[in-house]
Amino acid sequence: MKKNSNVKAKLDSAAGSGLLMFAQILVLAALLLGLQFIIRTTGGSLFLAASLAPALTIVGVVISAALLLYRYTRRHSLFLKEEYAPGEAVFKKGDNPDCAYFVVSGEAEVVVEQSGRESVVAVLTQGEYFGEMALLSNEPRNATVRAKTPLVTEVIGKDNFLAMMRAVRSAREDVTKTMEQRLSRTAGGGSPKQ
Repeated sequence: MKKNSNVKAKLDSAAGSGLLMFAQILVLAALLLGLQFIIRTTGGSLFLAASLAPALTIVGVVISAALLLYRYTRRHSLFLKEEYAPGEAVFKKGDNPDCAYFVVSGEAEVVVEQSGRESVVAVLTQGEYFGEMALLSNEPRNATVRAKTPLVTEVIGKDNFLAMMRAVRSAREDVTKTMEQRLSRTAGGGSPKQ
């Protein structure tokens, strides 16, 4: 699972944006090869426009489609199971919020950095959830969450989470109460559980 998690982290971060820009550059290069053929028709430009340009376009489109499909399904997911090994990060402080997590089994620790040192501010266990504060505030993640023990989570995408909050009064009340408790810990000198 470690390898899949590293790929997921890269696709969710600036590396994913870089991959999308790379795909766009490939398609732009194909366009330029076609324009060069139109402007200066030679055997070499015909070969490049006829063979290399379509290949560049196909690769660019495949990369773009795969990345956009991954991001779409992640944002609209409804309870996908994810597993993490001890020490593996679920998300890091500053990551963009795209989903909330419900702990099915294992333990997750919430870590914040204070004065250059990591500090565990909460340990989350079965039945608890995290990641909701960033979804509701639409701000980057305010802490790092990593697996303390082998961790199994159910993931709900941002759009489905927000729809649930609008539609289910008891869920809205529970999440509001949990957020207030976490924010009161922050005001008292701690950090929130998210």
